[in-house]
Amino acid sequence: WSSDVCSSDLLNSPGESKSPIVGILFDLDGTLIDTTDLIFRSYQHAMRAILGRAVSDEELYLGYGQPLTQAFGEILAHQGLAYPPAEYAVLIDELIVSYRAFNIEHHDTLAREFPGVRATLRELARRGYRLGLVTSKSQNIGRRGLDLIGVADHFSTLVFMEDTDRHKPNPDPVFAALDRLRLRDRAPATIFVGDSIHDLRAGRAAGVQT
Repeated sequence: WSSDVCSSDLLNSPGESKSPIVGILFDLDGTLIDTTDLIFRSYQHAMRAILGRAVSDEELYLGYGQPLTQAFGEILAHQGLAYPPAEYAVLIDELIVSYRAFNIEHHDTLAREFPGVRATLRELARRGYRLGLVTSKSQNIGRRGLDLIGVADHFSTLVFMEDTDRHKPNPDPVFAALDRLRLRDRAPATIFVGDSIHDLRAGRAAGVQT
């Protein structure tokens, strides 16, 4: 992060049209706030506590950026673990409860602010860009992260997991942000900044720059 990120030339992807950017959407985890260590430890804790199994970083990246239900599903599938549907649903719920308990307990200790985030968002807002947040996190823990780094007031809209039935990489969360910002017809002049393949796929499916 630096003041250079505010250059209009850097707000367009290579090979795309240089139409003036009017809106900027941001992912939260790994983009505005450094929570990778917290997230990975939360997954490891849940897998060990509920299943007595360890999971590799490579497996954890399979579901990175998705809601917990899908993320744990990806991890279990990669480990070759299959369960009857009723048992599977209960297991996923138990993993999520364990994950969230660890995540909430250690959130403010392990989550860290990326240098320059507040200054960059403040400058983007000052320059008149319409700013939105699009995260797969639930509202309570997502707002906790925003409050931790003190940036919630810079956004005109916040899209959390509860706001759409379908989630990244589906474009619905991005569409929700565009609609709230009144930018659906200006999607090509909007950019989505994220750190996972799910962010890129959701943004491109919604017709925004990534």
